[in-house]
Amino acid sequence: MEICKDHTRLPEDFPVLIRKLTLLEQDNDPERFHYHDFCEITCVLSGFADYFINGTKYEVEPGDIIIFNQVEPHGWTVTERSMDVLVLTFAPEVVSDPSASSENEYLKPFFYLGSHFRNLISSTDERTGEIRGIMDEIAKEARCKEKGYEGMIRADIMRILTLLIRHYENENPEPDISLNEKKRSMKRLEQAIYYINSHYTDAVTLEEVAALAYMSPNYFSSYFKNVTNRGFSEYLTMLRLNRVQELFLTTDRSVSSIAMECGFRNMSNFYRLYKKHIGPLPGRKSRNS
Repeated sequence: MEICKDHTRLPEDFPVLIRKLTLLEQDNDPERFHYHDFCEITCVLSGFADYFINGTKYEVEPGDIIIFNQVEPHGWTVTERSMDVLVLTFAPEVVSDPSASSENEYLKPFFYLGSHFRNLISSTDERTGEIRGIMDEIAKEARCKEKGYEGMIRADIMRILTLLIRHYENENPEPDISLNEKKRSMKRLEQAIYYINSHYTDAVTLEEVAALAYMSPNYFSSYFKNVTNRGFSEYLTMLRLNRVQELFLTTDRSVSSIAMECGFRNMSNFYRLYKKHIGPLPGRKSRNS
């Protein structure tokens, strides 16, 4: 799995771009995902595809709306010969007003990131048709560039964001996460956790584990801690220390030999972590015998 940054550049004077794109089945690359520096709203005009976002698969069809924020790696697989999409991308500052106390409210759908958040809004939702109509208006304004078009586009984007806020508030009226939601969150991390548990003695990195969950490293780190109540590094460290304790009890090997086998490459760091999480080291040799 390769996760790379999309280098699409938005116009510097007014960072908004709206495009109609055709995605071809022959260009499918399920092993390549990307993320970008801007927010994105995509409307499916025709065709069918599977979108993969943060470890979740969404089957999309004409009329569906998909949103992505600045950190969510995503990719797709077109399931017919082609799919047409209308893509609106914009920098967050387009709708931000430093003097307004509620500036973050408009961007809430892009940064909510709760475990029950869904990037897909179905074509059957009452708001998707209205959002598609507003996107068409934005495309027309961007194409014609009549006087005041930037203000019109900004207002239209804020209309879309308001509709998204209303949608997500209706979808998720209760902020508390239920047991079922917790289980679903763990399911999203299943492959990553299995990998960590199987390779914790190796030089496991946050980047490679995040890629297994189709998440960016920053997002994975936050999501992992919210779900497991432990940070990635702490989780990895405790697996290693538990194995160290097991070998202390079942072998008479030296501390350094055991520590190295369990994934600790720096002995001073090992001593610090063992004392912090376990306590004083049991008396035994500190070098290989």
